Amino acid sequence: MKLAGLRVALVGPLPPPSGGMANQTAQLAALLRADGATVQLIALNPPHRPAWLARIRGLRAAVRLLAYLWRLRRVADSVDLFHVMANSGWSWHLYAAPAIWLARLKGKPVLLNYRGGQADAFLARQRRLVAPSLRRADAIVVPSAYLAGVFEKYGFGAQIVPNIIDLEHFAPGRAAHAGPSVLVARNLEAIYDNASALRAFAIVREACHDATLVVAGSGPQRPALEQLARQLGVADAVRFAGRQDNAAMLQLYHGADIVLNPSLADNMPVSVLETLACGLPLVSTNVGGIPALLQHDVTALLVAPGDVAAMAQALLTLIRSPSTARRIGAAGRAHVQQFGWRQVGPQLHSQYRRLRALRRPGWRTTLVADLLFPLHERIKRHTSAAMLRQLETSQWWSAARIEQCRLERLRALLAHAQAHVPYYRERFAAAGFDAAAVRSLADLRRLPLLAKSDISARRADFQSERAGPLRRFNTGGSSGEPLVFYIGRERISHDVAAKWRATRWWGVDIGDPEVVVWGSPIELKAQDRLRALRDRVLRSTLLPAFDMSTARLDGCIAQISRIRPKMLFGYPSALSRIARHAHKRGVALNGLGIRVAFVTSERLYDEQRELIGDTFGCPVANGYGGRDAGFIAHACPEGGMHISAEDIIVEIVGADGAPLPPGASGEIVVTHLATREFPFIRYRTGDVGALDPAPCPCGRGLPLLQRIEGRSTDFVVAQDGTVMHGLALVYILRDLPQVRAFKIIQESLELTRVLLVALPALGAAGRDAVERGFKARLGAAVRVVIDEVADIPAEASGKFRYVVSKVMPT
Repeated sequence: MKLAGLRVALVGPLPPPSGGMANQTAQLAALLRADGATVQLIALNPPHRPAWLARIRGLRAAVRLLAYLWRLRRVADSVDLFHVMANSGWSWHLYAAPAIWLARLKGKPVLLNYRGGQADAFLARQRRLVAPSLRRADAIVVPSAYLAGVFEKYGFGAQIVPNIIDLEHFAPGRAAHAGPSVLVARNLEAIYDNASALRAFAIVREACHDATLVVAGSGPQRPALEQLARQLGVADAVRFAGRQDNAAMLQLYHGADIVLNPSLADNMPVSVLETLACGLPLVSTNVGGIPALLQHDVTALLVAPGDVAAMAQALLTLIRSPSTARRIGAAGRAHVQQFGWRQVGPQLHSQYRRLRALRRPGWRTTLVADLLFPLHERIKRHTSAAMLRQLETSQWWSAARIEQCRLERLRALLAHAQAHVPYYRERFAAAGFDAAAVRSLADLRRLPLLAKSDISARRADFQSERAGPLRRFNTGGSSGEPLVFYIGRERISHDVAAKWRATRWWGVDIGDPEVVVWGSPIELKAQDRLRALRDRVLRSTLLPAFDMSTARLDGCIAQISRIRPKMLFGYPSALSRIARHAHKRGVALNGLGIRVAFVTSERLYDEQRELIGDTFGCPVANGYGGRDAGFIAHACPEGGMHISAEDIIVEIVGADGAPLPPGASGEIVVTHLATREFPFIRYRTGDVGALDPAPCPCGRGLPLLQRIEGRSTDFVVAQDGTVMHGLALVYILRDLPQVRAFKIIQESLELTRVLLVALPALGAAGRDAVERGFKARLGAAVRVVIDEVADIPAEASGKFRYVVSKVMPT
């Protein structure tokens, strides 16, 4: 059972009376229970008791509201999350908002399921009243792209979980009747414009004297509509069937030839889904979310709202052309299959899993995340805290909106590079490229690819003439070609925000204790007193990944056991070494409460994922990126490798530099949009990967990497048996300015060979420095052979291994 053990408080209206939202609530409750969840239904419209209350308007509302609040409070302690069905108007203020606030007071996550075609007008009028409650919902889901766009317009990220249709109940059928029959299945309220439907039918009746109309629904306009039917002379051909339950509605669909939806405002009406499921041709107004749901002359005939003549003509087209009616009905039936529970259920399950994994941070984590970390970043003149808030909203934007955001930022980056960066000013001119003419992300392909050697050869020309303070960074040389470059505050802020956004996906926040197993001397040499104090305040502990000796591994295990971190962060090879050593020592680390092990900087292999996950009792999340390219992508709990798309454009190119389609493997090329001061535009990472065309079940609009086939790092073994991370030797070479490429091959415990491409030649002093550094780590008796070569070929697979050890670690 997919949701076994999950306890849900489902808040919404229930039949009777039947209606789109009430039917959805009842259907959802039954489906969730069938999937194993325990559902406590809290109806917004229970019957009045005693019955005489229904006759006293103000009193009945007050009593119903108090009873509703009492039921909310009673169930709050016995559920895992709240699922609140919401609509616009007074329903929001009286029912949805109180449910959100009470759930938050009780520490329960809230999924707000907002629906209704009038959301735009409602938010425009009452945004100040509505926004505080919206911000306290842990997830906002809407049934259509139209409503998602409305929420984006007002600054709220909403994910699409469509309405559900029972495809077994609503299925094609035919009841015998004479003459063409038209069905309207909307309530008798002004917003649904049944008056235009009657007028259009009167025109149809003049051409088809045996045509009939059934109006299924109830509401205050019924007397006026009955009077209009008499005035139009069609009263004898019109039947007002009143509100119907699902069983009766199916009979009405089976007795109809065409369904007409005359609404003035709509989102994703259930009556339209029912029509499609029954295989009936549909005429609908093209309002709200309808154009996103239906395609004109494919799944329906669409007309402008209130256009009586167009409605009548569309109805007559379907009456006079049975083949057109059959074609549209069949296309609608095929289209609606995506709205069955089999397709929609996993999307909702994903939201529930995410909310269930949420943990309200303790006071210390809250203090760090909300006060100390923002203060720390502000002192450093970084905008990380503000950027993190922005990224947590933009991750839920639609793919189209994210793409538009990237395009705007790309134009700004290219314009700045053309005006203020000497290298790009020259390159753009040579290519005949004008940043002002960029109209799409595809225009980026007109620029040449950027290699590490391009930066190394003209490093000073990559710095913007308007650059602020810059920090010097180095790559580890995992492609065999180390790189020195510079980063400004903007890029650092964006990278920090991207990292913490990803860790929050796994329930880890800034200020939760973490252990970082790292090997860069940039970090390891920077642990002065001020930085050590900062790490203590932020509860981050750094363990060196260089020395993987038995004593060091014992110390790592002891520190991890003592700290009981919420997150491990580091190289997969280093974490797997610790895990393997813990198994050897018989030390159990799977009860420490670790929520996630985030691995990065190397390829994560399946056996490493399994070993790390089993040892530490937590999921293993992959993070892909580097100092040069930035934090490119991070895994979410649903398995999607999400690209940090607000900041990064990823291209996959073939050997000839031509772009490859999603799913095809090629070199990963990155443009980082937050690098104005030292731009990385179409930068060749040297890694191989593929884009994923499918969306992630989690609902984020961020694009995905399907796979990463890139850097691998070996361990090397010293003569005394010490096992070290391969980067321990890489860092000896990478800071030598004349080294362009290298490869380290440990042939045996006694012999290590180094292949170098050096311009100019390394010289005696340089060779001595390399030998001393290697012997200091591998052993004084080790023979180090240095061969300076013109080129270092890749492996047969096309990948480059910069460290190859033929000595098996013990």
